[in-house]
Amino acid sequence: MKKNSNDIFAKPKNAKNKNPNFKYFVLAFSLFILILGIFSAFLFMRSIDFDFKNIVDRTEAEESSDLTDNVQKNYSVSDLSGKRKYLFILTDNASESDFGFIINADFDAKQITVSSFECSPGTDYSDGADKYIICTPSQFKKIIASLGGVTVNVTDAVNYKSDEYNLILDKGTQKLSDEYAYKYLAVSQGTEKSRIMCDILYSALSPENSEKSDSLFKIFVNNCKTDISVFDYSNASEKIKIYSNASDKFYPSVAEQ
Repeated sequence: MKKNSNDIFAKPKNAKNKNPNFKYFVLAFSLFILILGIFSAFLFMRSIDFDFKNIVDRTEAEESSDLTDNVQKNYSVSDLSGKRKYLFILTDNASESDFGFIINADFDAKQITVSSFECSPGTDYSDGADKYIICTPSQFKKIIASLGGVTVNVTDAVNYKSDEYNLILDKGTQKLSDEYAYKYLAVSQGTEKSRIMCDILYSALSPENSEKSDSLFKIFVNNCKTDISVFDYSNASEKIKIYSNASDKFYPSVAEQ
């Protein structure tokens, strides 16, 4: 019987010769994959020094490194020692002494105490102080601004008006800008002024600020008159970091009168 020329199942003539180069392409590609696999295996074995035990060792080392990075160091004020007495004076706009503070940092006794005083013309307050700091209101404000403001507890609502200052503050703990922080200090008296400075010190010595203490110190020395040197700061920088981050950090207090 004659085959139907329209039989779709009929094998075309010369089907074997339709793509004579295809088998060579498959062979070449397979050879390429084989060579690539051998080369990759060689590089992997070389990376572990041809010893499969190094895979386990490396994994354990990486996990240990990750744990070390993720565990925060525990800081404690028990690691601090030494004493320093600082004289801090704020001058008025005529560059005459206005008011000041004696700041005693006694890390042996684990305390920082602050006492304030009103300055009298011609009086030397540096007696007994290890270091001094003198700045104008505008310089003080620049230092506070570099800290991003300070957190202070306003014990009583303030509504103060004078020829020099107008200041209104609600009662409660709040963050004050450089302008408000200075005015709150200026209008306060006696132990209240000392207490505000305690808040300012505690707020300034925060973990966030300790991370950028180098740049903050540059702003500090460029905006005040002081005998605190770069060498002094370098020696104290670790103490600043420990105190700022310590879980048992103590709060500055008003010195007994």
